[in-house]
Amino acid sequence: MTQREGDERAAAIRLTSGIHPETARLVLERCLAGDLPPSSALRELLEMTAEPERVRSLVDQVTDRAAVLSRAGDRLLQDRVDELTQLVVDPEKTH
Repeated sequence: MTQREGDERAAAIRLTSGIHPETARLVLERCLAGDLPPSSALRELLEMTAEPERVRSLVDQVTDRAAVLSRAGDRLLQDRVDELTQLVVDPEKTH
């Protein structure tokens, strides 16, 4: 693992810390770390919760945390958060 990958993973963990359920947190962490495309993450979250409102709430939590907790070096991570948020706001982008 490179230093950059380690930094991204640490930032993903920081932004998802405390999100429940744990399985949803892990999906979001994988997405933010670049291991899972945002569209796949949203599909997994929807299958897991079966509630679009809950998925939106989970993404909103990450978006809010990114706005507050992101650091200057987290640009790639912020881009992933933005993409995830955009897919929730405009689901047609998944096609």
